[in-house]
Amino acid sequence: MRRHGIRPTQCSILAAVISKESWSMADLSDVLGMDRTTLVRNLRPLQRDGLVLTEAVGPGARVEVSITSAGRKKVQETRPAWLSAQKSVVETLGEERWTAILSDLEKAALALGK
Repeated sequence: MRRHGIRPTQCSILAAVISKESWSMADLSDVLGMDRTTLVRNLRPLQRDGLVLTEAVGPGARVEVSITSAGRKKVQETRPAWLSAQKSVVETLGEERWTAILSDLEKAALALGK
């Protein structure tokens, strides 16, 4: 990801943001399993680089996050590197261990959500 100018956490954020037209900051932080402060800190460079937009909308000035056309292009640009990294991790750990890790992470996320 470094050669593409973003960190893996930022890549994950872009991948989530691209999946919907816009996200509330609260919903996005929940989906990513990140506290809001961490999300805001990781969004700043993405905003600075024109990859995402944040906008206060509606009653109570709810913050919405959306991806820009430059952000969509960055997702397409980084996708091969992301897939290659995922493949490398699975090859290193083995399919069985990788599946177990994903299962453990899912269980932990569900437990935190309750």
